[in-house]
Amino acid sequence: MPSTYISLCNQVLRRLNEVEIVEAEFTTVRGVQALAKDAIITAQAKINQAEFEWPFNASEETDILNVGVEEYVWPTFYKTTDWNSFQIQKSDSLGVDFTTLKYMDRDEYYQNHRDTDQNAGSEGRGVPMYVFPSHGNGYGVTPSPDKAYFIKFRYYLNYAALINSYDQTRIPDSFDSVLVDGAVYQMYMFKDNMQAAQAAFIAFEKGLKDLQTLYINNYEYIRDTRVRF
Repeated sequence: MPSTYISLCNQVLRRLNEVEIVEAEFTTVRGVQALAKDAIITAQAKINQAEFEWPFNASEETDILNVGVEEYVWPTFYKTTDWNSFQIQKSDSLGVDFTTLKYMDRDEYYQNHRDTDQNAGSEGRGVPMYVFPSHGNGYGVTPSPDKAYFIKFRYYLNYAALINSYDQTRIPDSFDSVLVDGAVYQMYMFKDNMQAAQAAFIAFEKGLKDLQTLYINNYEYIRDTRVRF
């Protein structure tokens, strides 16, 4: 389970032999304690910016399609999506089975489907078969839905702002040391201690590579399809 904001801040302060934050005073701290809060936020951002698809940021969304509407906005904290995961959900009442949508380039949608969808108006055309990136912050489906179908897809979250003492980062607590190293680096930079900052930065970079090795660097499965005559 991820650690809380105040727990991470106090780990940083202990590293620097500074006074820890009392929960009742968390929102009003000043000086080095306030700097520790900012440093944790920065370290969290650096880790999340290092990869698009950290497994601990994986999420799933179910939307209800509106009849005759092709384009929809992404969920809150959306970062990137798995375009192969879009699926119309089975519904006996709507007369539809599970249907995986195929990815379509937006230009292809404009060229081959947009006019037909818009001519269908508020009645829609049928069960969507394709999904495409919309012009903006969202996705689109075509044909335009003629019923309020349920659509499910998987995506990855961006990091959320840490505000309250009990807020969590989503980064597993087994890697608190990576977050703390990144925050300690920020603290030493503020204190103008370049030697200590460099040591903390090296530790942070190594911890980040360990995270990538564990969660990201997976080998693709390869199968030989040659036929022997």
